[in-house]
Amino acid sequence: MTPADQATPKADGPFTIHSRERGGRRIVQVSSSLSAMDALRTRIRAQSKGVAVHIATDPEAKAFISDWSTPEPFNL
Repeated sequence: MTPADQATPKADGPFTIHSRERGGRRIVQVSSSLSAMDALRTRIRAQSKGVAVHIATDPEAKAFISDWSTPEPFNL
């Protein structure tokens, strides 16, 4: 296998581009991690919505978040 036939990964943001040359033509492949990232974002949104619903309906959870998100007074 010649060096021109070997894939060269180049990181570009959240996905990877593989470029190779074969028979004088350049072939570019974009990894499928974009669809994996979309699936991950969808799963995170669904879990976040579940947490928000739990906090809105459970008085103990609502009190915890209220206390946890209130900053302590800053005294010098």
